[in-house]
Amino acid sequence: MIIDAHMHVGHENLISEDMVSFLKGKGLWKEMHHRLSPEGVTEALDEAGIERGIIFPLTFSPPHGSWQALNDMTAAYVRTYPDRLIGFAVVNPREVAQSVAELERAVGELGLRGIKLHPSMQEFYPNDEAFFPVYEFAQARGIPVLCHTGASAPSHPDKYSHPLLLDEVAVKFPELRLILAHAGRPMYAEAALLLRKHPHVYADLCANVGRRDGEALLAYVLLALKVYAGATSRLLFGSDYPIFWPADFLAQVRAAVHGDWARRLGLQAISDDELEMILGGNISSILSTFDENRGT
Repeated sequence: MIIDAHMHVGHENLISEDMVSFLKGKGLWKEMHHRLSPEGVTEALDEAGIERGIIFPLTFSPPHGSWQALNDMTAAYVRTYPDRLIGFAVVNPREVAQSVAELERAVGELGLRGIKLHPSMQEFYPNDEAFFPVYEFAQARGIPVLCHTGASAPSHPDKYSHPLLLDEVAVKFPELRLILAHAGRPMYAEAALLLRKHPHVYADLCANVGRRDGEALLAYVLLALKVYAGATSRLLFGSDYPIFWPADFLAQVRAAVHGDWARRLGLQAISDDELEMILGGNISSILSTFDENRGT
């Protein structure tokens, strides 16, 4: 089974102005109403031949209404396509006690199965001790935490998303399933350090598309994480939909493993079995840990 572990959804009335400007700058805004809908997401999965997708909101601060409404939205998408979509919750780092209470609701009542953080967009340091109760809750329940790392939109500072900030989190919460979104892009050496050091740190591959040379960057990322960290068992496929298209990125991942750049870099060492785990088996294992802790 192939699972896209990184997909964004949203209603137009819940998308913040900065993200609207970003999408307009990319020339994507006119298509967003359909792309961000439940039908748009599942159509993108179908086109790529991908069975399931993990979804979460495109933004974290809706212009109208409370941030908790974003979790209601995600849960509604999952109810629409329960066999295709898996929802992750968002929290508010400035309202930690309310965030823990919301996670109780999001997991227990809404059926969401993970947490998505974006330190750059939410403008907080993920190793801030004031935020630790969220990690404590997640570790105790086996809830995976997907955290943006590396470069972000031009409207937000990236000092909050350096991968090494999560080293302290992994030290303090050694059983927490912590996923580095984008594999630290472009701080791949730091991401590799974390994966080598911490057995429950993972990385997704999405949005590692260079300005040139096709899948060369992605092949380089795979090489660095495999050779230094031996981490193919903790790499996850994700597209970063709707900014990137699942079918296109899936083809790039396969080309990075089997194409010309793979041969130049010696990536033949990634076997077909390892690629299958990257495309779906590894995230399935993470979600199984959560299900076991939930008693399902």
